[in-house]
Amino acid sequence: MTTTPQTTLTTEQHAALSAHDRSVSLAAGAGCGKTFVLTERYLSYLDPCKLQPMAELSELVAITFTDAAAREMRDRIRRRCYQRMQAAEDSSERSAWKQLLSTLDGARISTIHAFCATLLRSHAAEAAVDPRFELLDPPTAQLMRLQSLDDHLRQLLVAGDERLIQLATHFGLRNLRDYVAALLSDEVGGMVARWGNTSPVELAKHWQQHYDEFVAPAALVAIVAAEPVERLRELCSGADVSKAKAQTHFGELLALFDSLPESKTPHVSALKLRGMAKVQGVCTKKDWADEADYNAMRDACKAVRDLIDKSLLRYPLASEKLEAAAAIGLDLLQLVAEVSARYTDAKQQRNVLEFDDLLSRTEALLTDKRYPQVQQNLVRSTQLLMVDEFQDTDPLQVAIVKALRGDNWAEQGLFVVGDFKQSIYRFRGAEPRVSSELRATLPAESRLSLTTNFRSQPAVLDFVNALFHDAFAEGYEPLSAHRPQLSPTPAIEFLWAQPDANPQQSDNSKSRENKGDRRLGDAARARMQEARFIARRLAQLLDEGEPLVVDTSHSSEPTARPLQLGDIAILLRSLSDVALYEEAFREYGLDYYLAGGHAFYAQQEIYDVLHLLRAIASPVDDLSLAGVLRSPMFALADETLFWLAEQGGTLNGGLFGDALPDELSPAERAKTLRAATTLGELRQQKDRRLVAQLLSQAIAATGYDATLLTEFLGQRKWANVQKLIEQARTLDRTRPGDLNGFVTQLSEFVLRAPKEPLAATRSEGDVIRIMTIHYAKGLEFPLVVVPDLDRPNFPGSRQPVFDEQLGPLVPSPEKQDLVGWDLHRFAEQEQEREERKRLLYVACTRAADYLLLSSSSADLQKPKSDWLKLLGEHFDLAQGTCLTKLPEGYATPEIRVTTDEPSTARKPVGPTRGADLQKLIAKTHQLAESGLGVVPPEVAPIAVNTQARKRFSFSRLSGTLEIASREPRVASKDKSNDVEARALGTLVHAVLERINFAQPPTDLADLCEFLAPQHTESTTQTTTNEATRLVEIFLQSPRAATLSTAPQIHREVEFLLPWPLDKKSHQGRYLQGYIDCLYQDTSGDWHILDYKSNQVTAAEVPQAAEHYAMQMFVYSLACERALGVAPVESVLHFLRSSTEFEFQWTDAERLAMTNQIDHAMQSQMKPQ
Repeated sequence: MTTTPQTTLTTEQHAALSAHDRSVSLAAGAGCGKTFVLTERYLSYLDPCKLQPMAELSELVAITFTDAAAREMRDRIRRRCYQRMQAAEDSSERSAWKQLLSTLDGARISTIHAFCATLLRSHAAEAAVDPRFELLDPPTAQLMRLQSLDDHLRQLLVAGDERLIQLATHFGLRNLRDYVAALLSDEVGGMVARWGNTSPVELAKHWQQHYDEFVAPAALVAIVAAEPVERLRELCSGADVSKAKAQTHFGELLALFDSLPESKTPHVSALKLRGMAKVQGVCTKKDWADEADYNAMRDACKAVRDLIDKSLLRYPLASEKLEAAAAIGLDLLQLVAEVSARYTDAKQQRNVLEFDDLLSRTEALLTDKRYPQVQQNLVRSTQLLMVDEFQDTDPLQVAIVKALRGDNWAEQGLFVVGDFKQSIYRFRGAEPRVSSELRATLPAESRLSLTTNFRSQPAVLDFVNALFHDAFAEGYEPLSAHRPQLSPTPAIEFLWAQPDANPQQSDNSKSRENKGDRRLGDAARARMQEARFIARRLAQLLDEGEPLVVDTSHSSEPTARPLQLGDIAILLRSLSDVALYEEAFREYGLDYYLAGGHAFYAQQEIYDVLHLLRAIASPVDDLSLAGVLRSPMFALADETLFWLAEQGGTLNGGLFGDALPDELSPAERAKTLRAATTLGELRQQKDRRLVAQLLSQAIAATGYDATLLTEFLGQRKWANVQKLIEQARTLDRTRPGDLNGFVTQLSEFVLRAPKEPLAATRSEGDVIRIMTIHYAKGLEFPLVVVPDLDRPNFPGSRQPVFDEQLGPLVPSPEKQDLVGWDLHRFAEQEQEREERKRLLYVACTRAADYLLLSSSSADLQKPKSDWLKLLGEHFDLAQGTCLTKLPEGYATPEIRVTTDEPSTARKPVGPTRGADLQKLIAKTHQLAESGLGVVPPEVAPIAVNTQARKRFSFSRLSGTLEIASREPRVASKDKSNDVEARALGTLVHAVLERINFAQPPTDLADLCEFLAPQHTESTTQTTTNEATRLVEIFLQSPRAATLSTAPQIHREVEFLLPWPLDKKSHQGRYLQGYIDCLYQDTSGDWHILDYKSNQVTAAEVPQAAEHYAMQMFVYSLACERALGVAPVESVLHFLRSSTEFEFQWTDAERLAMTNQIDHAMQSQMKPQ
């Protein structure tokens, strides 16, 4: 026997490795060495030192959920085999390990999808598949689904299918297509089998029963357990009020609180609580011994009312709307089922399967009663089935796992490892519930755990344990540190970048902030300040050189060392605001690397390639040709494109004409000739070469690769292009040389932006790593920063869904009409809240030595986000002290709280684009006037030529004609001239631009609050509330009802109208503007709609509308020129009074209006 080179086993590890006589579910906490246990468990079945090895290599199956994890497991097993071979005491043992090493490439270690693919090919006849099937990558599968969908919709439209027409009328045809495309990804067959023969009446009855038995009681329990209710109960119990009526009222409230858990009518009880949660009519501040207690009671009552207003119990289940919603849902299910069948036929014709097919067909094979011999052989040939990351499984995968081990799966041969606290992939279909249910099914001796953490120091784990000890319904096992605390404490830091918390901010920093941030909204400015706080704090820690990090790489005894850039990771929930952190790190000279990301099809290099391929494929696609000519591939100037189109009539005509325009400079002429030659050759080759070959040829001819590599993140950009070439090779294998097909596929992906990760590149050097929390799963870092703790959750979409328990669900057009969809949404919100807690747990447990949590919340006493609320329940956010009584054995964590801007000797470096040229010129003039310098002619002021070509626009607020400018101007006479009114108008337009009128958002207030920071410079809560009110009024209007059925709606339509309209007399002047809403009704007529938030009454509308007559006239002309037909109406909708004014012009009025515009232009062009 040999002593293998390994770490001394903990008691938990030993138990997990020695339990060969039973199946095991191993709950492996974060950083607790599960990969080591998996490796050792696998090898324990193959150890040649035993008298009789327990299994042959082919009898062991190890399943992971990523290719990278499978490679890592195989490599670890190989290394351990090599180590044991090196440590062998005799030649026979050494030979046995050597033999095992030579056969490891054949080990059955793979992802579950690869395992299923192999199994299906091995039993192709029984599984009814062609063993030569190819596997579709997700983007290609999505394109095939869309093609099948479009073909089916086209067929139904031609046939005048009544059901499709009704669905398109309800949702809008474009929305219907999007909804069906999304639902095709679900398991449609199971839905049809369960709900396909259900009538609307039966489905509505099922919803009502589910609401009464499960949803309504759960919603009432959630209200009772909520903090506002607990607070109100506490205040009622101790109310020091003299008025007898108030004493009686608060006593009745207490009695109501006690009765709520047992209520048989949750909706009625909730409304009763809402009605009683008030002080108005009950008491006044004079009735209280302490006015502060009265104010607290008043605020608590309002908080309870707000809580109930957002609850599912605010409105009853709309029994009269249930059947209608059920009928629409069942029709939608039938449509999706038809498209799914068509898609299945298309896959069979091409002999391809997608990932979901592998799982469903494998499960069918393993459970088909016609093939018991196949199933018995599989069970007998598998002595050990190991599954990693079991918390990320779904019901279908769990069914496969059980079937592979047969009826005795719970007794022997199964080894699953997971941690429900790290299940963060619900968006991929993971259901931690199913893994927890399997674990609960096993006997107690089979439910083992790993809780000794090898990653983090005790100070970090003390905080994690204190924060999450009562956070999960499934229970919590505290993590214990395997190593001692070597670096200084506190090792946990709260960094609060609250507004106006910058007493130490330098004048230079303030000046830079005012210049760079003045156009940002309040929330964006706060996030920018938080990013700078983080950058300054990290710079401070780096410069101070305090030994924060434990180094185990260079000596047998770990030692603490100073922090380095490469030790730091910034973990974000989303990369949507990553630019703020990038800018802050650049300002303070902190090198960084952006890891991961899923915006592959939104990268400029992907657009460039798409424009190139479109221009090659089509000789009439001028837009794509313009895109590729302006790209780094050819780098033609905009003026060159203009002269080409001017001379040739089209851009293609000018580029490939007999002669190039004389106006081109020599340099532009040379670039243009090169572009024409290159594109001409590629067009000649397009039908002779594979798509990947054509694309590679184009890149070589243009030098695009070299250009990309010189840009910022050039390695990443070039890797993305290479990934696109690989996608082209994949297509070439099934449809060789199908350029049009690849262009169609890529165009669809760019439009729909599927979640495709950016190409992977190595992070080199000592740099900060920025990534999402999901990307960081399985990784560890010495110092972790988790910023933006107060990030709001975006309101959920109101798309139809298929629910296994509730059937096909569509939302009601009216928010207050609760239907089956709302029951699903209630359950989803709870699941989302639970996953957000797990996401925070994963983020915190990535830290080995130091954890920094930051926020820009304006009020830490009233946190809004789930994460800050969780922190606030356990710790004093201002002091860092622990507020909860911890279980026995838990250590109280030490926390540092930083609220002042961290000081650093580093001088911020502003962006080079920020030079103020106006100030520079003014300073030059001052020097010249004082005799200290001479103004060179090159920088002397250029006289404004008012007769030069200009663009003219109409102010959105006043309707006044003015020279087009990047900055909107507001006429002083307008009532909306103050900042608050402008903010309101901008926000209202932004919300109305986003809204789907057929399916308005459930939480309009949340949408307004979410959009406010993005669209307004300074937004108060009053402005947000008023915007919500105005939009709600509009959504109740007849105009909104018309928009809900409009086949086409275009928002914020930009136009450029040549003036005068007579082309012969055109002098290069244009009218420029944006139309709020242009829509087509069900009759095919077009309408112009412009929203106004002016403070005018209904009686004042005609007079106010006259200010916008010229503006609306131009809008009408622009639409007529673009559409070829005149709009049937041009309407102003004044939101406050919900009053409309329609413009109509006689021929004489049109001529007068035209002359008025001419006169206004001329007045703008007079010398100033």
